[in-house]
Amino acid sequence: MKRFTCPVCDHEVFFDSLSCLNCGTELAYAPDVARLVDLSGRQPCGNRAAIGCNWVARKPGEGAFCVSCAMTETIPDLGVLGNDLRWRRIEGAKRRLVYSLLRLDLPLVSQAGNALTFRLLADEKMPDGRIQRVLTGHDNGLVTLNVSEADDDRREKMRVEMGERYRTLLGHCRHEVGHFYYDVLVDEGGRRAEFEAIFGDPDQDYQEALDRHYREGPPSGWEDGFVSAYATTHPWEDFAETFAHWLHMTDGLETAEAYGLTSGPDPYAEGTVEALAEAWVPLSVAMNAMSRALGQPDLYPFVLAPQVIRKLGFIHGLMGDRLQAV
Repeated sequence: MKRFTCPVCDHEVFFDSLSCLNCGTELAYAPDVARLVDLSGRQPCGNRAAIGCNWVARKPGEGAFCVSCAMTETIPDLGVLGNDLRWRRIEGAKRRLVYSLLRLDLPLVSQAGNALTFRLLADEKMPDGRIQRVLTGHDNGLVTLNVSEADDDRREKMRVEMGERYRTLLGHCRHEVGHFYYDVLVDEGGRRAEFEAIFGDPDQDYQEALDRHYREGPPSGWEDGFVSAYATTHPWEDFAETFAHWLHMTDGLETAEAYGLTSGPDPYAEGTVEALAEAWVPLSVAMNAMSRALGQPDLYPFVLAPQVIRKLGFIHGLMGDRLQAV
C-alpha cells in the first residue's frame, strides 16, 4: 500500500480516510488515479454513509457504488444486530484486495463471462432448530463469505480449532479470489501443464481430498513444500494459498518501502521472485520480532521454503506482463 497525502494541504492521510484531520477536506479514493482526491465535484460511493466507504462511485451510468462495493451482490441482513459492523469490516478488507487487483490490472470478469462477485451471508437458524451453516468458498467467480469471520472472537476460535497459524478477513479475500484467478490465469491462460508440474493434478477428487485433510491433517514435513497446512489439501488450495501469500508479500513490501523500512525492489515492477523473497524474508522476521516485543503473536507466521518460493515464482510469472505494464 502506498502512502497518501491530502490533495489540498499535503498533510498525511490514509487509504481509508474520509476527511483530512488537518484541513477538514472531505476525501475519496479514486482508483483510476490510485490516490485520495477532494470529494468536491465527485460522486461518492453510495455506501459512504452506511459503512464508511471512502471510494468514488463508478462512471456516470454505471451505478451508485464504487467498483469494490459493486462487486457485492448480497449484503448481510441488517436487521440482525451487529451485521452492519460485520459488513463494514468485510468491505474494508475487500477494498484493500481490490486496490491490489486494480493495481495489477487483473481482469474482473473471466473469458467465460463469470464476474468476480461476493455474497456476505450468515448462518441461519431453521424452524426445526438446526443451524444452516454458510461455508466460505468460491464457485465460478462467486465468493461467499460467512460474515461471522468479521467477529474477532469467532475468527480466533476457528483459527485455534482448525490449527491455523493465520486467519484474517483480508487473508480470506485474497485466498478466495485466488481460486478465481486459477480459472482466469491458469485454465483460460493456457498455463495448465506448467501448473501441474509444480502444484500437481487439479483433476483429483476435490471432496475426497478435503475429507482426507480434515480427517488426517497435513502430511509430515509439509512445511518443506507448502506455505500452509491447508495448502496441502488439493492443488487448487495450494494455488489459492500461494496466490494469497504473493499478495501479502507485494502489498507488504510496497507499504514497507513507502514508510522507509526497506529499500528492496519495487514489488510491482518487473523482476524475479527471488528478489522479492530476499527483501520479504528479513522484513517479515523483523515484523514478527516487533510484534513479539509488543506482546502480540507473529504478524507473518510462515516459512518460505525453496519449493514454496518456486510456487510463488509461478504466480509471479503469471503477473509478468502486468508487472511490466504497471
